[in-house]
Amino acid sequence: MTTRLYLAPAAAGKTVAILAHARAAGRDLAAILRVVVPTHLQVRAARRRLANMGGAIGVRVLTFDRLYAEILNAAGEIYVELSEPVQYRLIRAIVDGLPLIHNAPLADRPGFIQVLQRLIGELKAARVHPDAFAAAVRALGNEPRLAELAQIYAAYQARLQAQGWADRAGLGWLAVETLEQRAADVGRDWSLLAVDGFDSFTPIQLALLRALAGRVGELIVTLTGELDDRRPGLAYRRFARTCAALEAALGVQAEPLPTVDAGTAGSTLAPRAPVLAHLTHHLFRPDVAAVDAGAAVALIEAAGREAEVRAALRWLKQRIVLDGCRPAEVALLARNVAPYRPFIQQIAAEFGLPIRLVDGLPLGCVLIWGRRKKDRCGKIRHCLMSHGLEGLASSKESYDESYSCRKACCAVGAG
Repeated sequence: MTTRLYLAPAAAGKTVAILAHARAAGRDLAAILRVVVPTHLQVRAARRRLANMGGAIGVRVLTFDRLYAEILNAAGEIYVELSEPVQYRLIRAIVDGLPLIHNAPLADRPGFIQVLQRLIGELKAARVHPDAFAAAVRALGNEPRLAELAQIYAAYQARLQAQGWADRAGLGWLAVETLEQRAADVGRDWSLLAVDGFDSFTPIQLALLRALAGRVGELIVTLTGELDDRRPGLAYRRFARTCAALEAALGVQAEPLPTVDAGTAGSTLAPRAPVLAHLTHHLFRPDVAAVDAGAAVALIEAAGREAEVRAALRWLKQRIVLDGCRPAEVALLARNVAPYRPFIQQIAAEFGLPIRLVDGLPLGCVLIWGRRKKDRCGKIRHCLMSHGLEGLASSKESYDESYSCRKACCAVGAG
């Protein structure tokens, strides 16, 4: 059983190295190899990379949520996972049944339930039990606002346990408890577990990795960073904290990422421009010698958001047309996409650029169209209205009025 923590700078080939190692380890088809990445978007990207590298049989790319479910299934523990709408209705029922005083003016607002959903998810990701949360609230003076939140959290968790249910955040909690207390053999037949693409880990995720480190044949975690940089600048403090947490949880020391042979990996990495490497290493650091950026970095001053987006998308279109980049190889980043979204959609359509908004589109129009299933339609209407969604159309008269709105939403989403 081997545990390794590899460090490498950004765009240095960490994902390529992990996938190449998984392909090589799975050639004998003796076991399922698991590669864990943060999001479903990265799952799809990693699977495309595997395909471009020649494919692999027995290499499973998944998120932590899916890994939790696999552990519980292997241990024979079955839980009903609540979907987000069902969880919403459950929290709503609990709030309606509690004698709230301080939070009573907020109880009927849809946003209050959404805040509770996020709060419960954060508490569970941090492995904070309801009793511990209530004790912490009492230690802070038992403020009514916090005391009622602790009461809601305790009632919610008690309802889940009584019914044998679990929410998404709770699956990780249950998986760790299962490994630590009830399933000593789960994971011992796993030959490889690799974790790639993370910049931080929740306490639940760290506990899971710690529990599996002594069971799986090989555990590999990759992280952005450099070994010769133990005093990182502001840009890398998060990675430094994560590295320290992993070293403490797994009992290992970080080491540099091994060099991957391009022929073995079946994938080549574009060399980083020296200017970008300099920028990466010295970002936010004072007293750094300036270097000539050349064509590697371009700064454009624009009069407003529309002009910013137009200049950025024009530059991206040039990279596609002049430099031969594929659309999937370029990206437009913003601190907050929401205020830029309408300009991105409109100008991308003008330029003929296919775009994919990672954070999705807002639900601006809801259409319910039912001919005979009036009862079912009414239930859907009630559910959506309880979430604060309006603009429902369920009759022939309102269908024509809402059709144009639905068509516009579809056209934007297709872009």
